[in-house]
Amino acid sequence: MKKIKFFLLIIFSLTLIVCSCSKKKDNIKFINEQGQEEKIQIKRFDKALFDKPLPNLEVFLKNLQKQYPQMFQTSLDNKEYLSIIEQFVLDNEMQNVQSIVEREYPDLNFLQEDLTSAFARLKQIYPNTKLPKNVFSLLFGPADFSYSYANRIVVSEDFCAISLDMYSMDKLRKSQYYKQIPQYMIPTLNRNYIAPDFIRQYLRQITFSRVPLVEMNPDCSFLDAIIEDGKYSYVVKTLLPKYSDSQILRYTDEQYSWCEKNEKSIWGYIIQNNLLFEKDRTKYLSLTMDGPESKGITNSPSRIGNYIGYNIVSRFMNETDISIDSLMKIKDAYKILKLSKYKPKK
Repeated sequence: MKKIKFFLLIIFSLTLIVCSCSKKKDNIKFINEQGQEEKIQIKRFDKALFDKPLPNLEVFLKNLQKQYPQMFQTSLDNKEYLSIIEQFVLDNEMQNVQSIVEREYPDLNFLQEDLTSAFARLKQIYPNTKLPKNVFSLLFGPADFSYSYANRIVVSEDFCAISLDMYSMDKLRKSQYYKQIPQYMIPTLNRNYIAPDFIRQYLRQITFSRVPLVEMNPDCSFLDAIIEDGKYSYVVKTLLPKYSDSQILRYTDEQYSWCEKNEKSIWGYIIQNNLLFEKDRTKYLSLTMDGPESKGITNSPSRIGNYIGYNIVSRFMNETDISIDSLMKIKDAYKILKLSKYKPKK
């Protein structure tokens, strides 16, 4: 009898552990200066734009502009601009795109929760942090890929926008409007990468807008570039701890695993080719920019230099235990490398 009770006690205890783990949520709250809880609300402009606009499309769009003025470039009294918007809404392919996106994202609760938690953590570091206002979802539609990709997340003090079609590429790859998107980029254009991309953009454009971007300096070395990128990746990971390192760095799990297994080889390539302090960007750009692979290393994903930069910064923070604010103020990339005691895995 005692054995049975003991067995049941173990089962009960395990059940509690499993249940507690499965219900564990990242529910850190954003509390404003008045002691009130706030949450990010993403306004679904993508849905509103295609929400049965007929029979009078012009009246519909002008009413919509009153609700979403940030989403229109100019007044719809401009007949040429009105015509462009009407064609966009009535386009059969765009209507199909909207249907696909809506099935992919019936709601954005997951994103609202993750972003709210991230800003709650940011507020712990910078108490004056406020939630971004007027966050919209939209569809980019047909456009030059390099432009639409660069602007898939738009962040400003007035409003922020997320192009949901750009994060539905696995479902839209056959659409004529998105055929120009390189195949190697499709695996990281889905829901798992929206929050990290958004937070990274917000940090660059708002939180650290007064911190000069090293990459804009013509004397920027390879080490400067990867340490700067590593700083941002580290902060994004701090604010979004639920997300994997692969998602923070915009890799698939397979790509990130490759980097882990070949870290020593990557570092060896950098040292052997005297790239660490190289200032000629043409010689290291393929190690820091998007592409099918990093030039010079067979079967590698792109941006492997940024992978190394993230590891250096992470180890630096473990070794020094300084604040994120102090990290972002350090201009000497070599100091970070030296104090990190970075040694790649074998």
